[in-house]
Amino acid sequence: MKVPGVKITTLVDDCCFTGGLLGEHGLSILVENKYGAVLFDTGQGMALEHNIKAMGLDLSDLDAAAVSHGHNDHTGGLMKVLKMRGKDGMTIYAHRGIFNPRQKLGKDGRPADTGIPFTQAELEKEGAVFKFNNGPTEIITGIMLTGPIERLFKETSTKSHFIVKNGELVEDPFEDDQALVVETSQGIVIIFGCAHAGVINTMNHVEKITGEKRFYALLGGTHLLEADRNQLENTLKEIEKRDVSIIAFSHCTGFHSCAFFAEYFRGKYYQSDVGFSIEF
Repeated sequence: MKVPGVKITTLVDDCCFTGGLLGEHGLSILVENKYGAVLFDTGQGMALEHNIKAMGLDLSDLDAAAVSHGHNDHTGGLMKVLKMRGKDGMTIYAHRGIFNPRQKLGKDGRPADTGIPFTQAELEKEGAVFKFNNGPTEIITGIMLTGPIERLFKETSTKSHFIVKNGELVEDPFEDDQALVVETSQGIVIIFGCAHAGVINTMNHVEKITGEKRFYALLGGTHLLEADRNQLENTLKEIEKRDVSIIAFSHCTGFHSCAFFAEYFRGKYYQSDVGFSIEF
């Protein structure tokens, strides 16, 4: 379905080149169309409210929020979003696994908490109404959450990421990882949170659930910051196959990987930093 009048705005990202706005390690993207508005992820929670006010935006009419996965740099602003919206109850779409206790090993080998900083009960007390999905789910007309993504290819390393299971650290399977699919007048737009399931796997999954082989735009975090040349080239080839017109990566893509795609996709590549906005 073609949906005109779509606007996508980056509210939180690691990079910020616009005066008056703040950057932080995290991601939050606002998607608006004629049917409503959906917030995809919320960053860590330190920059979101400031940037929303600085951009002259208002979340009081926000229809829903969607969560890509349970890391704190994507969920830390949930409480502020609920308070800023200021109404009784807001639906939050996510996989139930976002509440898994999570840790990451630092360079010194010590674990640090990286999971969602709130309990489900704490968020519900502030008005959150969770809709846990285990498959493709429409949020509003033209905006869909993918559901868990099938892993046909091993793309991203999860060796330093863990969940706590029965008191033990277990390699994180990222069963909760999802992307946002946005219908526009020019075609499908995929917004990645971190793409822990892999960019190629995510594109294949979106093709499977939409029937579309071509995508108009790819945005967001890709977790390619540690990717080697071979992985980057494989990803590039798969993007080329999809006849993508706009690539706007950010967050956990990493400087070198962003530079790789920017060099190859000249004229098509944008840096989706804080304040970046695009209309379809």
